[in-house]
Amino acid sequence: MNDDAAARPSAPGVVSVRLAGMDAVLECADAAFVHFAEHHLAPLRTASAAAPSVRALLRWHEGAPPDRLAARPTLAAMDRVDRDLYRADGELAWFRIDECPDLQLRLAWDRTCLRLEGDYYHRLSKTPRRDQMNRLLYRRRLPQLRRRRFTTLLYYLLYYPTFWLVERQGWHPIHAGAVELPNGIAVLAGPSGVGKSTTVTGLATTAGARLLSDTFLLHRGVDLRAVPEPLLLDERSRAWLGADARLLQHVRHRYGLGREGYHLPADRLSAGGPARVLLFPHRAKTQYLRPLATDHARGRLRAGDLIVNDLRRYWAFAAVLELLDPTPLVAQREASLAELVANVPVYEIGLTPDLTREQMAALVGGLMT
Repeated sequence: MNDDAAARPSAPGVVSVRLAGMDAVLECADAAFVHFAEHHLAPLRTASAAAPSVRALLRWHEGAPPDRLAARPTLAAMDRVDRDLYRADGELAWFRIDECPDLQLRLAWDRTCLRLEGDYYHRLSKTPRRDQMNRLLYRRRLPQLRRRRFTTLLYYLLYYPTFWLVERQGWHPIHAGAVELPNGIAVLAGPSGVGKSTTVTGLATTAGARLLSDTFLLHRGVDLRAVPEPLLLDERSRAWLGADARLLQHVRHRYGLGREGYHLPADRLSAGGPARVLLFPHRAKTQYLRPLATDHARGRLRAGDLIVNDLRRYWAFAAVLELLDPTPLVAQREASLAELVANVPVYEIGLTPDLTREQMAALVGGLMT
């Protein structure tokens, strides 16, 4: 173990949350990660749960992972169902996880609680010598380099396990945001970088509006449940809010692409309700509003879910967990999407830089009258 590893914080921490009616507990001995989780999950945090549905433990390591069979001799007694996946009764061991190859997970499911033990090995190169050299070269940036993995680790240890449990109750995640306006709930869907976060925040900070989510929604047909996460905004988006930017509560963590994270006050949040309209926003040179056919809308939703890494990783996670419980989630997702687009009007909307928040709220609200 190198000197950097010995210097890592080791104060244990526990974060308890409630998401979509599910109690979950996350434990980690890394103080920096716990501090991030406490702020990122602020709207979801609760008092400690006596019987959580998800119980996750993260162990943070510095350096390369050990040989799996040498470190975990119990793997020899498990069935190897994939190059990096092992199975025993009610238990899985997963290595080289999709887009996070230095995370190793053990999962156990007793039909009451889903338990996860994660070991994350933070390294700056695949070779030990190069890793040591990079640690010296980037020693001042090491805290920042570690923080880049925090959100992904939180997804695998908390959000994805909870999504899997609520999917078994018929609630399916989609990559979309939603705002409750005086006339009902508007859903804004599509991939990243099209103005969705800016539009959601602009609508949520107008008079009489409340935010459901920006990144994920859970839906069962037209019925929605919020998945609160920080709003990720750049300087231009914050400036667009004008005086209402005072509503933003800063998360003390820098996210990717030069964006900062923010929560809204509790009285500006909504837990969910029925969708009234589904919109696919785009940054455009001219403003437009185009209705979309049902099949087209369903295809656009499915494509957006597959394009976005955060949700595509979840599909792989859920597929692995089918080895523990073979619930036909894929068919249920398709049926739920079909029900959503068949029962709400769907539009493609072009957003121009000169469109004010008030004009946008009036436009969207008018689609629900």
